[in-house]
Amino acid sequence: MLAEIGTMQVRSRSATRVVIAMGRSTAVVGWAILAIALYAAFALAPTSRWLAGVACVVAFGAWLVATARHRLEFDRDDGVLRIERRIAGLGSRAIVPLFHLRAVVVRRKRHGEGFVAALERRNGDPIVIDSGERAAPLYELVRTIADVTDLRLVYDTTVAS
Repeated sequence: MLAEIGTMQVRSRSATRVVIAMGRSTAVVGWAILAIALYAAFALAPTSRWLAGVACVVAFGAWLVATARHRLEFDRDDGVLRIERRIAGLGSRAIVPLFHLRAVVVRRKRHGEGFVAALERRNGDPIVIDSGERAAPLYELVRTIADVTDLRLVYDTTVAS
C-alpha cells in the first residue's frame, strides 16, 4: 500500500478532457499516521520529552502528506493544461497552453532507479507527472493523456550509458 502513496490516477476522462490527480490513499495514510503520531506524542510526553518531540515531527510530516494535493487537467477544447498543487492549504496554479507541449514521455531515471512520466515542453524544463518503480502504470497514464490531447507519446526505457 505504501507504494501507492502519492501516485497519480485518472479521475475523469472524456473525449476532449482528462483529469489526473493524486490518489486518495495519500490523504488516508497521512491522516492515519498523524493520528498515531499524535497519540504517541501524548503518551510519551510524561516519560521522554525527546521521544515526544520526535513523534511531533513525524506528525508534522504526516500532516503535510495528508494535505498534499496535485491535479492536472488537460482540456483539448480550451487548448490548455491546468496545474494545481497544494500543501497545507498553500498552493499554486498554472495554465500551460497545449501547443507549448511537445510530447508526453516515460523514461528511465538517469541513474536507472525507476521511471518517470513527464510532459516535454518546447521551451523549458519538463513537467513531471509521476514517477515509479515500474514503467507499465506510468505508460497507461501517459497513453491516456496522449489519446485525449493528441500529443506525441515517447516510451524510452532503455538504459542510458
